[in-house]
Amino acid sequence: MSKSRPSRPLLSLVLAAGLSASAALYACPAGQSEVCLGGCICVADPDGVFGVLQEDARNVAAPALAQWLTQSRDRMLAAGVQPLPLDLRVQLQAWYPDDLLQAVRYRVGQGQDVDAASAMLQNQDVVAVTLIDVVVFRNEDDALHDLALWAHELKHVQQYRELGVDGFARQYVRNFNTLEDPAYAIQNQVSRTLHSTAARSE
Repeated sequence: MSKSRPSRPLLSLVLAAGLSASAALYACPAGQSEVCLGGCICVADPDGVFGVLQEDARNVAAPALAQWLTQSRDRMLAAGVQPLPLDLRVQLQAWYPDDLLQAVRYRVGQGQDVDAASAMLQNQDVVAVTLIDVVVFRNEDDALHDLALWAHELKHVQQYRELGVDGFARQYVRNFNTLEDPAYAIQNQVSRTLHSTAARSE
């Protein structure tokens, strides 16, 4: 969802709503439950109370996130969107099927478009947000020229297609890394390919 690795934009939406989501990549020892309030720790929980509360929070957060994604996408479509620029589409055919590339739309955020998303996501460093099949970019230069960023965002479009909006939201709330890691991997792969091609042409 952004160029730099540290951000967790959609997870911030969950935290901003007063809910918590698990981002840990390990399981707590027996008799302990994971408690997340911005970060995750294992605490003694012999009765399993915290674990149940954590799962309840996820069950509330995921539908709220799915609804926000759908409504935000609809607002962007109503405001006006454009197809993926042709030169980028041709280059991205090495990584994505043509039907996905033809279906995706984008919008360059104007004032409140991206600012509202950034405020909602509690992350002012967001340079692009994928709303199902609409990518909202903070600036036009990224939308027209940043092939690696497009590759990242298109991975999310592909994930929405595979999981559905509800499934994507559930997975993001449960462990955003399972969605973000593949997106960053393809972004890095495309970036390396571009640098390698540029180095060979010098």
